[in-house]
Amino acid sequence: MNVAAWQRAILPLLILRTLDAAPRHGYGISQALEETGLNPIRGAQLYPALVKLEADGVVVASWEPGDAGPARKVYALTDAGREQLLALETEWQDFLEAVSRLR
Repeated sequence: MNVAAWQRAILPLLILRTLDAAPRHGYGISQALEETGLNPIRGAQLYPALVKLEADGVVVASWEPGDAGPARKVYALTDAGREQLLALETEWQDFLEAVSRLR
């Protein structure tokens, strides 16, 4: 499994962790992930994940005017999103610890 496949598998965790720092629009989420050294996340992967997170009530979206163009949808964590983030981070750490015991 390559890095991109791992990123897809944990994309909800990556999105929630990014939004925990600050609300962002979709492209801003993708940029923030790339700035950490992760592979680019395509819109075809990112936006369906955001729609699901919004439907689950862990993120909320609002429209904000663009600086020099059309309005853009900005996503932010809800209280439920912060709880979900903590749960996913715990599960991820448990997974990493289990893998490290395989040596």
